[in-house]
Amino acid sequence: MTLLKNLAKLYFTPYGMLRYAPYLLIVPIIVFQALSLTGCVSTSPGVPNIYIVSLRPNNNATDDPLQVRIGYFGICGIDEEGKRCQSASGRSVETLRADLFPEVFGPNNNNNSSSSSNTTASANGDEITDLVSTAIDLQSRIFISVLAGAAVLFLLGIAALVLYKRDVSTGWDEHPRRSAIIRRVTYGMLFGSAGLAFAAALATSESAGALEYTTSDTAHATVLIHAGRTLQVLQWVAFGFETLFALAVPFLVAYRAPPVAEEWKGEA
Repeated sequence: MTLLKNLAKLYFTPYGMLRYAPYLLIVPIIVFQALSLTGCVSTSPGVPNIYIVSLRPNNNATDDPLQVRIGYFGICGIDEEGKRCQSASGRSVETLRADLFPEVFGPNNNNNSSSSSNTTASANGDEITDLVSTAIDLQSRIFISVLAGAAVLFLLGIAALVLYKRDVSTGWDEHPRRSAIIRRVTYGMLFGSAGLAFAAALATSESAGALEYTTSDTAHATVLIHAGRTLQVLQWVAFGFETLFALAVPFLVAYRAPPVAEEWKGEA
């Protein structure tokens, strides 16, 4: 009997702060999803390196730094002058190419330059226009931000979890119908968020990989596309943490003093 009593205490009474460990997953989930959604929005350290795909001109120049990177909402232009990133929402190709590559499309480019410089700028301008227009098409038609929906559902799920824990602690037996609704909403949002995060990670990985393979295997492709690895890792890790957190919800909510231990205490 003593052995069974000790085993029951070990099962029902976690040591120290161990039972609160799943709450630690909330911070990395929010951080990883935020980084994934804000990739290429600004030139803050590390942000331009979080992108879905990068596009380069297929001009057989291996040392050419010219490229365009896209995230879910941002776009970056990279050339010999540096990196420039901004939001692409609601902007036209003409506006973006002028903002991302001011040396070629900026107001300072006038007719006073030499003819050879104009020829070079015109060639670069055609390549840049092709890169920017292709990037905008991919961002708006292919890489739809399903991850944003997952992030919103996760935050709503956390709010529902707070209500769920409060309802359980105040006595769910008094309002069984309300408790059932709160429980279903909590699980629905958290597991729905994990499902959308999985869909976003899988779709991004597969689509980016397919585009990279297609352009690299086509001899006459004018644009070469490379998949961004950092964003894929962030999305898959966020999905894994979300799944673990959703699976841990029953242990977070249902933790109570065990009736078995109370019964043995009375017998003793």
